[in-house]
Amino acid sequence: MARANHQTSSDDAPRDAIALLKQDHRAVEALFDEFEEADESEQSELATRICQMLTVHAQIEEELLYPQAKEALDEEEDELVYEAEIEHNSAKELIAKIEASTPEDPEFKPLVSVLGEYVKHHVKEEEKELFPALKETELDLKEMGSQLAQRKMQLMEQMGIEAEEAPAPQRKRASGSRSTRTSAAKGRQARAGSRSKSARSSASRARH
Repeated sequence: MARANHQTSSDDAPRDAIALLKQDHRAVEALFDEFEEADESEQSELATRICQMLTVHAQIEEELLYPQAKEALDEEEDELVYEAEIEHNSAKELIAKIEASTPEDPEFKPLVSVLGEYVKHHVKEEEKELFPALKETELDLKEMGSQLAQRKMQLMEQMGIEAEEAPAPQRKRASGSRSTRTSAAKGRQARAGSRSKSARSSASRARH
Protein backbone atom coordinates (compact mmCIF):
# COMPACT_ATOMS: atom_id res chain seq x y z
CA MET A 1 0.00 0.00 0.00
CA ALA A 2 2.84 2.39 0.80
CA ARG A 3 4.19 2.02 -2.71
CA ALA A 4 0.77 2.76 -4.23
CA ASN A 5 0.35 5.85 -2.10
CA HIS A 6 3.81 7.08 -3.07
CA GLN A 7 2.99 6.67 -6.74
CA THR A 8 -0.24 8.63 -6.41
CA SER A 9 1.53 11.38 -4.51
CA SER A 10 4.20 11.55 -7.18
CA ASP A 11 1.58 11.81 -9.92
CA ASP A 12 -0.22 14.61 -8.10
CA ALA A 13 2.93 16.55 -7.11
CA PRO A 14 2.92 19.08 -9.99
CA ARG A 15 -0.73 19.92 -9.46
CA ASP A 16 -1.65 23.39 -8.29
CA ALA A 17 -3.49 23.42 -4.97
CA ILE A 18 -6.21 25.67 -6.32
CA ALA A 19 -6.73 23.46 -9.38
CA LEU A 20 -7.03 20.42 -7.10
CA LEU A 21 -9.58 22.09 -4.84
CA LYS A 22 -11.60 23.37 -7.80
CA GLN A 23 -11.65 19.84 -9.17
CA ASP A 24 -13.15 18.69 -5.86
CA HIS A 25 -15.74 21.47 -6.10
CA ARG A 26 -16.83 20.39 -9.59
CA ALA A 27 -17.03 16.73 -8.53
CA VAL A 28 -19.28 17.53 -5.57
CA GLU A 29 -21.47 19.85 -7.63
CA ALA A 30 -21.99 17.03 -10.13
CA LEU A 31 -23.02 14.69 -7.30
CA PHE A 32 -25.56 17.21 -6.00
CA ASP A 33 -27.05 17.50 -9.51
CA GLU A 34 -27.17 13.73 -9.77
CA PHE A 35 -28.88 13.50 -6.38
CA GLU A 36 -31.66 15.85 -7.46
CA GLU A 37 -32.43 13.67 -10.50
CA ALA A 38 -31.96 10.30 -8.80
CA ASP A 39 -34.59 7.84 -7.65
CA GLU A 40 -35.09 7.41 -3.92
CA SER A 41 -33.30 4.05 -4.13
CA GLU A 42 -30.15 5.80 -5.38
CA GLN A 43 -30.26 8.88 -3.17
CA SER A 44 -28.91 7.22 -0.05
CA GLU A 45 -25.71 6.11 -1.77
CA LEU A 46 -25.28 9.50 -3.45
CA ALA A 47 -25.83 11.35 -0.17
CA THR A 48 -23.25 9.15 1.52
CA ARG A 49 -20.75 9.86 -1.25
CA ILE A 50 -21.42 13.61 -1.04
CA CYS A 51 -20.88 13.59 2.73
CA GLN A 52 -17.67 11.59 2.41
CA MET A 53 -16.19 13.86 -0.25
CA LEU A 54 -17.10 17.02 1.64
CA THR A 55 -15.68 15.63 4.87
CA VAL A 56 -12.36 14.83 3.21
CA HIS A 57 -12.29 18.13 1.32
CA ALA A 58 -13.00 20.16 4.46
CA GLN A 59 -10.36 18.32 6.46
CA ILE A 60 -7.53 18.84 3.98
CA GLU A 61 -8.40 22.53 3.75
CA GLU A 62 -8.50 22.92 7.53
CA GLU A 63 -5.28 20.97 8.11
CA LEU A 64 -3.18 22.41 5.29
CA LEU A 65 -4.71 25.24 3.27
CA TYR A 66 -6.22 27.48 5.92
CA PRO A 67 -3.25 27.58 8.36
CA GLN A 68 -0.83 28.47 5.57
CA ALA A 69 -3.30 30.97 4.13
CA LYS A 70 -3.56 32.78 7.47
CA GLU A 71 0.20 33.19 7.57
CA ALA A 72 0.45 34.37 3.97
CA LEU A 73 -2.52 36.76 3.81
CA ASP A 74 -2.72 40.18 5.40
CA GLU A 75 -5.02 40.89 8.33
CA GLU A 76 -7.97 42.04 6.22
CA GLU A 77 -7.82 39.04 3.89
CA ASP A 78 -7.51 36.70 6.88
CA GLU A 79 -11.23 37.24 7.41
CA LEU A 80 -11.87 35.17 4.29
CA VAL A 81 -10.24 32.17 5.96
CA TYR A 82 -12.15 32.58 9.22
CA GLU A 83 -15.42 32.88 7.30
CA ALA A 84 -14.59 29.70 5.42
CA GLU A 85 -13.89 27.86 8.67
CA ILE A 86 -17.22 28.97 10.12
CA GLU A 87 -19.00 27.82 6.97
CA HIS A 88 -17.27 24.45 7.29
CA ASN A 89 -18.62 24.05 10.81
CA SER A 90 -22.16 24.73 9.63
CA ALA A 91 -21.76 22.28 6.75
CA LYS A 92 -20.51 19.61 9.16
CA GLU A 93 -23.67 19.99 11.23
CA LEU A 94 -25.78 19.38 8.12
CA ILE A 95 -23.62 16.42 7.13
CA ALA A 96 -24.11 14.86 10.58
CA LYS A 97 -27.89 15.23 10.25
CA ILE A 98 -27.87 13.68 6.77
CA GLU A 99 -25.75 10.75 7.93
CA ALA A 100 -28.16 10.16 10.82
CA SER A 101 -31.23 10.08 8.54
CA THR A 102 -32.52 7.88 5.72
CA PRO A 103 -34.34 8.59 2.42
CA GLU A 104 -37.57 7.59 4.17
CA ASP A 105 -37.28 10.55 6.56
CA PRO A 106 -39.19 13.61 5.35
CA GLU A 107 -36.23 15.91 6.08
CA PHE A 108 -33.66 13.79 4.22
CA LYS A 109 -33.89 15.33 0.75
CA PRO A 110 -34.37 18.91 2.05
CA LEU A 111 -31.24 18.50 4.20
CA VAL A 112 -29.21 17.45 1.17
CA SER A 113 -30.66 20.30 -0.89
CA VAL A 114 -29.82 22.85 1.81
CA LEU A 115 -26.31 21.44 2.07
CA GLY A 116 -25.99 21.82 -1.70
CA GLU A 117 -26.96 25.49 -1.55
CA TYR A 118 -24.63 26.04 1.38
CA VAL A 119 -21.73 24.41 -0.44
CA LYS A 120 -22.50 26.42 -3.59
CA HIS A 121 -22.22 29.66 -1.61
CA HIS A 122 -19.01 28.50 0.09
CA VAL A 123 -17.44 27.47 -3.22
CA LYS A 124 -18.32 30.79 -4.83
CA GLU A 125 -16.62 32.76 -2.04
CA GLU A 126 -13.52 30.57 -2.12
CA GLU A 127 -13.13 30.71 -5.89
CA LYS A 128 -14.00 34.40 -6.30
CA GLU A 129 -12.21 35.81 -3.25
CA LEU A 130 -9.93 33.46 -1.30
CA PHE A 131 -8.22 31.66 -4.18
CA PRO A 132 -7.37 34.85 -6.13
CA ALA A 133 -5.97 36.34 -2.91
CA LEU A 134 -3.78 33.24 -2.40
CA LYS A 135 -2.40 33.57 -5.91
CA GLU A 136 -1.06 37.00 -4.97
CA THR A 137 0.94 35.62 -2.04
CA GLU A 138 4.30 33.87 -2.01
CA LEU A 139 2.77 30.49 -1.17
CA ASP A 140 4.15 27.58 -3.17
CA LEU A 141 0.81 26.39 -4.53
CA LYS A 142 2.35 23.44 -6.36
CA GLU A 143 3.95 22.16 -3.17
CA MET A 144 0.69 22.69 -1.33
CA GLY A 145 -1.09 20.80 -4.10
CA SER A 146 1.19 17.83 -3.48
CA GLN A 147 0.49 18.00 0.26
CA LEU A 148 -3.26 18.24 -0.29
CA ALA A 149 -3.31 15.33 -2.75
CA GLN A 150 -1.29 13.09 -0.42
CA ARG A 151 -3.44 13.87 2.60
CA LYS A 152 -6.61 13.43 0.56
CA MET A 153 -5.52 9.94 -0.48
CA GLN A 154 -4.68 9.03 3.12
CA LEU A 155 -8.13 10.10 4.31
CA MET A 156 -9.93 8.35 1.47
CA GLU A 157 -8.02 5.16 2.22
CA GLN A 158 -9.00 5.40 5.90
CA MET A 159 -12.64 5.76 4.83
CA GLY A 160 -12.35 2.83 2.45
CA ILE A 161 -12.92 4.87 -0.71
CA GLU A 162 -9.38 5.26 -2.06
CA ALA A 163 -10.26 3.36 -5.27
CA GLU A 164 -12.57 6.23 -6.24
CA GLU A 165 -9.70 8.72 -6.41
CA ALA A 166 -8.61 8.05 -9.98
CA PRO A 167 -11.20 5.95 -11.82
CA ALA A 168 -10.36 7.22 -15.30
CA PRO A 169 -6.82 5.77 -15.53
CA GLN A 170 -8.12 2.47 -14.18
CA ARG A 171 -10.77 2.35 -16.89
CA LYS A 172 -8.17 3.20 -19.52
CA ARG A 173 -5.89 0.43 -18.34
CA ALA A 174 -8.78 -2.00 -18.29
CA SER A 175 -9.90 -0.84 -21.71
CA GLY A 176 -6.39 -1.22 -23.08
CA SER A 177 -6.15 -4.65 -21.56
CA ARG A 178 -9.47 -5.66 -23.08
CA SER A 179 -8.38 -4.26 -26.41
CA THR A 180 -5.18 -6.28 -26.29
CA ARG A 181 -7.08 -9.42 -25.37
CA THR A 182 -9.63 -8.79 -28.12
CA SER A 183 -6.90 -8.28 -30.73
CA ALA A 184 -5.15 -11.42 -29.59
CA ALA A 185 -8.40 -13.38 -29.75
CA LYS A 186 -9.10 -12.08 -33.25
CA GLY A 187 -5.60 -13.10 -34.29
CA ARG A 188 -6.11 -16.59 -32.94
CA GLN A 189 -9.47 -16.83 -34.70
CA ALA A 190 -7.92 -15.66 -37.98
CA ARG A 191 -5.10 -18.18 -37.71
CA ALA A 192 -7.53 -20.93 -36.82
CA GLY A 193 -9.74 -19.99 -39.75
CA SER A 194 -6.73 -20.01 -42.06
CA ARG A 195 -5.68 -23.44 -40.85
CA SER A 196 -9.23 -24.72 -41.22
CA LYS A 197 -9.47 -23.34 -44.76
CA SER A 198 -6.11 -24.89 -45.64
CA ALA A 199 -7.20 -28.23 -44.21
CA ARG A 200 -10.42 -28.15 -46.23
CA SER A 201 -8.47 -27.31 -49.38
CA SER A 202 -6.07 -30.21 -48.80
CA ALA A 203 -8.94 -32.61 -48.17
CA SER A 204 -10.64 -31.46 -51.36
CA ARG A 205 -7.48 -32.07 -53.40
CA ALA A 206 -7.12 -35.50 -51.81
CA ARG A 207 -10.65 -36.48 -52.84
CA HIS A 208 -9.98 -35.37 -56.43
